[in-house]
This record gives sequence, structure tokens and C-alpha cells, in this order.
Amino acid sequence: MESILDWIRREGIIFRGGSGSGLNLSKLRSSKEQLAKGGYASGPVSFMRGADASAGTIKSGGKTRRAAKMVVLDVDHPDIEEFIWCKAKEERKARVLEQAGYDMTLDSPDWASIQYQNANNSVRVTDSFMEAVLEGKEWNLTARTDGTVVETADARRLLHDIAEAAWQCADPGVQYDTTINAWHTVPNTSRINASNPCFPGEARVHTTLGLIRFEELYERAQAGEEVRVYTHRATAEKPGEGVVATLPLAVMRNGVKPIVRLRFANGQELRCTPNHRLWTLNHGYVPAEELTGDDLVLLNDSPTPAEEASWELPVKVETLARSFNRGGSVIERELPSRWSEGLGELLGHLVGDGWLTDVQTGWVYGGDDIDDGLAGSHEGILRELIGAVSRQEMDNGTVQLRAGSEAVRDFFRGLGITSARAHDKRLPSSVFTAPPDVQGAFLRGLFGADGCVYNGDTTRYVALGSVSKSLLKDVQRLLNTFGIRGRIYRSRKAQEGSLPYMRTDHTVASYVSRDLFDLRIMGSDLDRFGTAIGFSAPRKQATLGALLDARERYATKAGTTLVSRENDGQEVVYNLTEPLHHSYIVDGIVCANCSEYMSIDDSACNLSSLNLLKFRREDGEFDVEAFAHAVDVMFLAQEICVGYSSYPTPEIDKNAKAYRQLGLGYANLGALLMARGLPYDSDEGRAYAAAITALMTGRAYRKSAEVAQRMGPFAGYQKNAAAMIGVIAKHRASVGNIQHTNSVPEDLLTGARQAWDDALNLGELHGYRNAQATVLAPTGTISFMMDCDTTGVEPDFSLVKSKKLVGGGEITIVNRTVPMALDKLGYAPSEVEEMVAFVDERNTVVGAPYVKTEHYPVFDCAIGDRAIHYVGHVKMMGAVQPFISGAISKTVNLPETVSVDEVSQLLIEAWQLGVKAIAIYRDNCKVAQPLSGQKDGEAAVGLLTPIAPGPQPQRRRLPDDRVEVGRKFKVGEYEGYIHVGLFDDGTPGDIFVDIAKEGTTLAGLMNSFMISVSLGLQYGVPLEVYVSKFSHMRFEPSGLTNDADIRVAKSIVDYIFRWMGKKFLSTDQQEEAGILSPEVKARLARAYNAIEGKDTVEYDAPSPGQTALFNAWEDAVECARCGGRMVRTGSCYTCRDCGTNTGCS
Repeated sequence: MESILDWIRREGIIFRGGSGSGLNLSKLRSSKEQLAKGGYASGPVSFMRGADASAGTIKSGGKTRRAAKMVVLDVDHPDIEEFIWCKAKEERKARVLEQAGYDMTLDSPDWASIQYQNANNSVRVTDSFMEAVLEGKEWNLTARTDGTVVETADARRLLHDIAEAAWQCADPGVQYDTTINAWHTVPNTSRINASNPCFPGEARVHTTLGLIRFEELYERAQAGEEVRVYTHRATAEKPGEGVVATLPLAVMRNGVKPIVRLRFANGQELRCTPNHRLWTLNHGYVPAEELTGDDLVLLNDSPTPAEEASWELPVKVETLARSFNRGGSVIERELPSRWSEGLGELLGHLVGDGWLTDVQTGWVYGGDDIDDGLAGSHEGILRELIGAVSRQEMDNGTVQLRAGSEAVRDFFRGLGITSARAHDKRLPSSVFTAPPDVQGAFLRGLFGADGCVYNGDTTRYVALGSVSKSLLKDVQRLLNTFGIRGRIYRSRKAQEGSLPYMRTDHTVASYVSRDLFDLRIMGSDLDRFGTAIGFSAPRKQATLGALLDARERYATKAGTTLVSRENDGQEVVYNLTEPLHHSYIVDGIVCANCSEYMSIDDSACNLSSLNLLKFRREDGEFDVEAFAHAVDVMFLAQEICVGYSSYPTPEIDKNAKAYRQLGLGYANLGALLMARGLPYDSDEGRAYAAAITALMTGRAYRKSAEVAQRMGPFAGYQKNAAAMIGVIAKHRASVGNIQHTNSVPEDLLTGARQAWDDALNLGELHGYRNAQATVLAPTGTISFMMDCDTTGVEPDFSLVKSKKLVGGGEITIVNRTVPMALDKLGYAPSEVEEMVAFVDERNTVVGAPYVKTEHYPVFDCAIGDRAIHYVGHVKMMGAVQPFISGAISKTVNLPETVSVDEVSQLLIEAWQLGVKAIAIYRDNCKVAQPLSGQKDGEAAVGLLTPIAPGPQPQRRRLPDDRVEVGRKFKVGEYEGYIHVGLFDDGTPGDIFVDIAKEGTTLAGLMNSFMISVSLGLQYGVPLEVYVSKFSHMRFEPSGLTNDADIRVAKSIVDYIFRWMGKKFLSTDQQEEAGILSPEVKARLARAYNAIEGKDTVEYDAPSPGQTALFNAWEDAVECARCGGRMVRTGSCYTCRDCGTNTGCS
């Protein structure tokens, strides 16, 4: 929840600064997945409402332009269908409201009620999905938590739904995930919108509550518990030493992912997803799948104490511990409920040199332990904790302390002690989350039982020996919370076969020989061991003290190297987001958190655009040299601006400067093609556009490599070098696919080839300063500032167009490229003048004097009688996409008559052409259309005809002598009289109200109002209209009345008209208006009794033309708190005035 709220906050900051934002919500649980505490998740579409409202409220950069916002959802998300249709449903609502007379123009108050209108939605599809569409296969929608299949859907139907929703309202668009990542320049940093790197649930995270398994940490976070994790300052922006505890922004469960097992030279093991990045001392972050033996992986070198761990024991044994003293008396003792250092030391000795069976718990002590008093000390602690204990002197000179109580066995089992044999022993689970003093006492007891000190001439260490390598790995993890880096060795190799030995009863038995392992602590870590832990055995502690006093220690190595890596199956995986240094510590190893340095998340792209028409020489040719120079200058300026720009959030600031992604692009392509006399939808036009785009991006990467030669490549380039060089080579190879027709001048094509040759050669030598060089932005607003006729890669929308502006008003834009095109096509100046005048008036060249029909395609636009076929739009995108680093922001304009099936086929063709993303717009598919080929009201010109005046209303006057009905009423402290004059048929014809306090403003207003009502009644306004409009109006005076049927009135007006409805309306009308007269109450009671026990109730459909007043209070009761009328909400009632609820089960 914290990360969701932070998303909206950070987007608001981004919008305020004038930037746009895009986000993939696919990690959010679907509305079909259960929460840990019961119930179901809200789902991403629900959270989109709040973010949409935020985007609609904040003007971009404080100007009139609204925020640019993109929301993406993967096609395998269980809520994908709700996402597909959310905007289409709102569009239908807008049409209904428009037909009802509401103002649905942009930026109107009525339009503000339409949801999801401040973002463009896109569905992210993979090649697998598109292939399933072609093959007619089923498609799995998978849970976000564990990757299980929630539902299956027909892939073709799902694509058809996308097409139909886009046909209805232009959303959603489609992003082709596989294509996007195939051209990704930094895939080793993170795949674009990839699954987050993660750990399996058994991995233990260093927290202030101890070493907590990831799956437990996730559950505790879901329950609302805040657990701080440790992050290492080595990964900070300004690297330092030591660790600090911070609160994660989020803890996530990321479904089922492949796992690799990493084995390191110090005997440590780590299991994680292949793309999880570990911090190395020589190369920074390196993904697990790319670690080599040369990478020095940082081991945690600082204490990460469980300073917030509870002293309450995780086990509670209600049964009293029973034992017998030496006199045979029974001793009963309540077992401990809190940790103590004595208990921790006993627990460590029990693991090291003890046993737990179904009948007994025992501790064993050797001769030194007996002589030095350790056995006696532990005996005293045991008697204090559990009561009496049996001390047995054994024939081999050892002493055993035994406890036979079942309660004692249950107690130690609850702490994690098992009956496992020596080779299967593990650390008790409770110790990982015990307070630091208890953890130190446990290790002190364990090393006291099975540890040793070696003080040789060349080698000195503390060691713990065991045939259980798993136990030593657990101890290695626990030692690391003290900043101690142990190393595991195999000290003895198992012998083949079994070894015989004689029991004390002189019977012969055998045991299987096993490997013996040592966990050794060496170097400077010996000092930390001696200070924080030590030995429980006095003689061993003395030996350690002598070693520490006598000799200096070398500095323990800060890292370890990879020994092996192997695939280790698939599991449910977890991750978290740490906000300070973007790292945390797992099983003693420093690793990256979720989503740091992703190419999409928390990154920025600094945009700029060139006006292509400015590079058209007077002779009509494209100035290749000037354009190349402009690209160099603009790209260098953008690169300089990266360091001096301000960014909305620290995360974006950090990533923008680390990856230096730029977005050089252009505008006015459609105008340039028109000016050259090339149709936008033609092979010649596409080849010309591809050559210009290739020159721009090739030259940009060439300049990026030149800057890298001076300033160095971007952070993270080294680990992505091979992949990025591969992408540059793909760009370069694509230049050879440009069709060299007469439309592409030789100097333009040669310049493009030379630019990519230089970009590749220089990049191989120096790397690149920027992870991304170019995108084709929409340039909607800046195109007008640059005096362009067309935007981005688009053709002209219309030769003459009108654009609505946010905040009101519109501007008319006339294409000024038409004269250039006509001149290029060879028309005389006098002919051009006449043709331009025709276009300005008619918005088309069709029928213009002198224009040849073969030239019509040059002037084709996005809409109109000669609209460019939608496939032409997609083909243009396919032509220039191979030469763009990012994606193309372009809308494929469709005629109003296009079918849903044609849209569906278009999405398939875009994928086949290698386009990264596509959005479509069908003409007039939206109620509020910002850009059109005509001004408001033009469509209605000529359609308005005079309408003959209808019949005038006739006033029905009351006779001077009329029958009247009167009523004395009281509302609160005010009293008054109602006088109703009746027509001959008994219906009311006028009404007057006298307020007891004459002369007051209230009385004057009431008389004036009643005159107006009386005139309305005489001119034929139905009484039920007045009753529905003025009943339940709330203002003072209000309060209790003297009417048994209307106990509380919200105002005098409320009482008058509810009394009028009760007196003069029929029972049906009273029921519709919510007047609960005795007759209506009786009818409702009969109706409910009649349907009781039935499974279904059938209702008659209303007849054509039937209207009824909305009745929200049909079976309501009066509010016991304020007297207001309550409305039914489910099986209970809610007061719409004060919010009181009768309570629902």
C-alpha cells in the first residue's frame, strides 16, 4: 500500500515539473486474488481512479497543458479484461450524458466526471500471446502472488476485445514486449518491464528483528507490520562503510520464477533468480547469471543487530515441568516465557553436545568442562529454569545433565531443537530472531561445546567442527549479523564403508563415515568474535584471550568469489524496495533491491526535436550536412543538460545521471514529404523517412561515443557492452534494408551509412555516453511553437484544421506546405495561387483547378475524403522503427467506417512489421475530440430550419368560490397554516402558507414562493413534479412535526410538499416519490410478504415512453440520529445526511 500511495505522490511531483509519467501496474494483485487477512484485493483498475484524478488536477508545469500519463498492464494479468474496457465504458457514459444535455466539451465541469481520461492505456503483449492469437489457442491469466493460473481466455477473443475497445474510444493501445526488449541497449541492468529480480521464501533478510525468512517478512508486511531492513553504505551514491536500517517502501511476492544456486569460495551459498544483482567490490552490481570467478562479491562486514527483537519466547508450554529432587519429592516449575542469556547458552550447548529424544533431554560435558566449572554452571541454570535435573557421572569421564520432563522436551522443540542425528542438525529457528545478547550467548554455548582455538606459527583461527554442513551454514549466517565472516572447509573426507565400534554394553555397532567440516574465523574477525561472542568453556576462552593478546591479525578479506552456479528449479519468489541506498542484505550478501536502475522505472528521458522542414534547401533538396551538424549540436546540448537538469524525485535524478538517456527526435516529417512531392503512404515516402531517421540516430550515437572518449561511458555500460554493441550492429544492418529508389538522394543514404559505421567503430573503442539516443515524441505542443505543419512522424491531420485548447478556445491551422508541394510538382505560380485559395476554402485538393489526379496522394491526410489508409500509418512506423532507440509516439488514424475486425488485423500487422507499440484513433470515436477538421457548429450549418411555435400553455383559473383544505403544522419551533384551494375535480389549484410569526423574512419568502407554485399548478405543472423536487430539501428551520406520518421535517418546504404528496397524490405516485403514507406502507408490507421465500423476482419492463421519478427512499425509515430519510444499502439503511448506518452483517 505504501508503494501505491508513493506512486501517486511521485507522479504528482513529476507532473508539476512539466514531465510525463508511465507505469506498468502488472505487479499489483488482481481483484480475483485474496488478501492475507481475507477478502480480495482492489486490483489495479481501482487504484487507477485515484491516480487519474491526480493527473487531471495537476496542470503540467503549472501551465494549461494537462499531464502526459501512460498506464500499462500485461496481457496475462487476471484483470486484463477490466483494464481493456474501463475507458470504453466511461466513453459510453459520456455519450449518454451528452444526449441528456450535459456539456461534454473538454475541460467542462461535466466532462470532469468522466473517469480514466487523463491517461493513455496500453496492453503489453508478448510474441507468445500473438502466436497464440494466430493459432487460436487459450491464454493463461496468472496470479501475481504465486504464478498460478487464475483463468484462461481465448487469445483471439482477448485481442478482439482490445481492438473493439480501441474502436470505441481509442484505448487501449498495444505494446509489443518481445520486440521492445530485443532492441534494449542495457538488458543486463534490467529488462524493460521485466520480472523483478527476487529471492525464494527461505532466504533470510537482515532486519532489526533478526534474520527473517522472506516469506515471513512478506506476510508480516501484508499484515501491516513495519520491519526495518539493513542497507549497506557501499551501495550509496557516495559510498561509505557500515550499514543503516531503513523501512522498505514495499515487500513483494512476485510469482514463480527460475532459481539459480550460487556457491562461493567461503563455503556460503545463495539462491536467487538469475537476474538478481549482487554488489561486487570490483564491478559494482553484477547479475547472478553473469558472475564470474573474478568478481569479488561483498560480504556484510558490519553488525546488523536484531535490536528490535522481542524478548518474549516464541513458545508457550502451559504444562508445568515435573522433576524429582534427591529426596524423591516432586518439583513443579513453570517454564520460562522470556529469553535469557543463560537459556541461549544452554540452547547452544544442547545443539553442539546434547540430545533430544522422545524420553529425555541431555547435555554432555568433558573433563575440562567439569574441572573448569562449566558443567556446574549449566546445572545451576537448568535448575533455575526447569527445576531439578539429573547429573550422571559416566564411565568415560564425562558428565551428563538429564531432564526427563515431557514439558521440557516440548519447550525445547518449540524453540526449534529436533531429534535429528548429527549430520542433519540445523540451527534452531528461534535463534535467528532472538535478541542480540541471546544470539551471542547461543553461539558462545555452541562454540564452547564443539569449538576450538588453533594458535599455530603461521595459522591462527577459531573453528567449529561438525558433520552437518547445513548447521555450519546456519552458524555462518548468524555470525554475519555480528559482522563476522566465517569460512567453511572440509577438514576430513569420509571413508568408504562403515566403521565398527564397541558400545558400553560390549556389543559391536557400526556407523557410516561422513565428511567433517570446519567453520573457521580468522584474521581481524577474531577480535570481533572475542569481544561479541567468545567461548562458554573457560579454558577455551583463556586460549582465545592469549591468542588475541599475543599476535596482530591481518584484515579479513571483504569479499568472496563464485565457485559454481547451477539451475535449481522454480519457486515462489520475493523482493523488496529499500529507499535509501537501494540495497539490502540477504544471508550475509549485499544485493540490489527491486526496480533500481530499470530502464522504465525511475528513469527520465530528456527530449528535444528538430523541425525537418528547416533543412529543406531552396532547391527542394534535404541539406544532409546541416542536419548532421544540427544533430551533433542538439545531442551534445542534451548531454550537457543531463547533469544540470533538476528531476522530480531523487530516484529519477540518480538514474537519469547514471544512464543519461536522451530522446532526440524530429517533427514535420509529413510536411517535408509533402513539400518534396512524395505521398506519405508510398514506398518512396517511407524510404525517404527511413533514411533521415537512420542519419539522425546514427549520428547521435556517433556523438555519444565521441563524448564517451572524453568523459567515459555511462554507468553500467561495461556489463551491458556486448548487448549494446549488438543492438548498434542491428541498427547498422537495417540501413541496408532501405529501398534505394529515386526518392532517396545518394548523399542522404551515404550519410546514414557512414554515421552508423562511425557509431559502431567508435563505440567498440570507447563505449557510449548514453544508454538511449533517440525517440519520436508526439511533439503536439512544441510543433506549434516550432511553426510546424505536422507533428512527429505523423502525416498532416487535415489541410485545414481546428484545435481545441484546454481552458477554452480554439485555433485554426492552415497547412502552408501545400504551395511548396505544388511548386515541386511543377505548377505555375498563378495556378498555385488559385489552388491554395481552393484548399483554404474547401479543405481538399480534390476538385481544385489545375491539380492532376495522380498528384492527389501527395496531399492525403489523416482524415477526410482522401484519408491515408491506416495500413499506411503502420508501414511508416515499421520503416523508421529500426532506426529509433526508443519507441515511436504515433497514432494510427482510422476512418469512422472501419470495422473492429480490421482493427484487430491491424494490431497483428503492426507486430509482424516489428513496431514496438501502436495506438489507434477512429474518427469521432470520442465525445470530446481535441483535434478536428471543422470548427464547432460547422456540422450543424444548413441543417437548422425554422420551427413553428408550439401550442402555448393555458392557465386554468380557480373560481372565486372554491373548496379549500387546510392544515395546521409545526416544524421545530415554527407554527403555520397550509391553505390549498381545489379545482372542481378535487385537485389542488393554489396553495398559501401562513407562518405564525408575521412580518418575518421567512413569511415573506414563503408567500412569494407559494404564489409561484400556485401559478405553476394552474398552468398545468403536475403536482408530483413539485413533490419530487422540493421534498427532503434541508435548511433551517427544521425538526419534529405534529404529523404522525411525517415525524421529522428537514425544512418547512420539505414538510409542505411531503404533506401535499400524502394528501393529493395517488398511492402509486406516493410510492414513486418516496412518500410513506399509511397506504404506501401497507402496500410495501404486502409486497414483501408476497415475495418472501421466492428465489427470483420477475419485473415487467417499462413500456416505451414510460417515465418515473427516481425513488431512492422506497422502503426507507427515518434516521434515529438526525431524523433524515435513510436509503437502503444492501441489507441495511444509511442516512444520506449524517452517515448513520443501521449495520450490515
